[in-house]
Amino acid sequence: MKLKIIKLKANNIYSGILLVLFVISGNISFSQNNNTSYIFGHSLVNHSADQSTQNRSNIPDWMYLLAQQADNEYSVDGQFGFLPLQAVPPIFQWGFIDAPNTRTNESNNDFGSWDYDNTIVTLANFIQQTATPSQNAFCDQQYIEDCNQDPNALSSVEAVLRILDYVRQEEPGIDFYIYENWPEFNGTFPPVSQAEEDLEFGAFYDYTREEFHDWWITLQDEVLVERPDANVKLIPVGPILADLFSDNGILADIRATTLYEDAAPHGFPVLYFLTALIHYSVLYGERPPANFQFPDADLAAPIRIPDMVKNNYTTIVNFIWNSLQGYTFDNGESRVFLSNQVLSVDDLSIHTLKPILYPNPGNGIFNLELPNSTIFPVEVKVINMIGQVIDAVSITDHQSTKFNLDKKGTFFLKIIGDQYSDIVKLIVK
Repeated sequence: MKLKIIKLKANNIYSGILLVLFVISGNISFSQNNNTSYIFGHSLVNHSADQSTQNRSNIPDWMYLLAQQADNEYSVDGQFGFLPLQAVPPIFQWGFIDAPNTRTNESNNDFGSWDYDNTIVTLANFIQQTATPSQNAFCDQQYIEDCNQDPNALSSVEAVLRILDYVRQEEPGIDFYIYENWPEFNGTFPPVSQAEEDLEFGAFYDYTREEFHDWWITLQDEVLVERPDANVKLIPVGPILADLFSDNGILADIRATTLYEDAAPHGFPVLYFLTALIHYSVLYGERPPANFQFPDADLAAPIRIPDMVKNNYTTIVNFIWNSLQGYTFDNGESRVFLSNQVLSVDDLSIHTLKPILYPNPGNGIFNLELPNSTIFPVEVKVINMIGQVIDAVSITDHQSTKFNLDKKGTFFLKIIGDQYSDIVKLIVK
């Protein structure tokens, strides 16, 4: 792929903007060594309890193993249910192979007494095509014949606020995460041919990163509008997994039947392990531990983590970390990372707003506008999905730069300068 650059006259879109301190470099590192969570979840968080033959088909067991090897601490409690039918006060249903429970006294059901660092909630994955976040979230007709007559049939926003308000009352200042899962698969499972799998799962991953993802972004935004003083963050599992599994992704060659066991789609341990890598990155504010030692060497498939994942572990971790850097508001605050985490001085960079890249997705021609406060020269690298530098160029003055990329796929534009660093994802259709 050849990177062609055309210099254009810059505008003043960034003039007059105050500088803020914000971490955007791929080398950022937070300090969050202890993590205690309560999860209002379902089987896309914890599937092991439903399948006695499964081993670590859940996020918490993998979270604990990752934290343990990074010399961090992790404990967790949780319960099953679809919002708004989750029980409040919590009912402490979960236990795991590896992950310890935070609640050590089973007679003490007082949520606030266990000092949770954060609460995680998620919603059903089959409502997004039929209801917006401000509409009815879920109504179980096993119990309610007419959902419109159910006074408890809350919208997705109201259902999340119900949990948020409860846990904040019990534990003031608690951090709150919305877990963005993956959608229900409506195709044929298992696929009858490779061609069918490519077609149907290709559409599945496109939906996951587009309309489905937009639904969760809207949910987070609407919750923040209602509770602007709350720490409400997003764990964007669905779109990152979709990027890993899609054409040109690091794990594009892994078969759907290696990841999923049905059309729900519930997953085998590998799916929950990859999901845990995203969870760990968000909750601890750091990359998962290097040279992770997998505990399943003597296990057979589908319990054993595939060699394709093990052999690409470092690349997967870096891809996830870089993907999470793109989840920022216009003012520089992260959608996923807490703004009050302790930062390493060496990791701080001076940043105004995100650079503007448009149109994105595009047909191969992109315009890049950098802040007026940028100190030049700035090096721009084009990086593919597996971390390879495809091309690079140095920018020496303020400008709007037109990039012409002649290869389709998903790439990252890494912008590096003096006291300035950023990563922008771009998609060539």
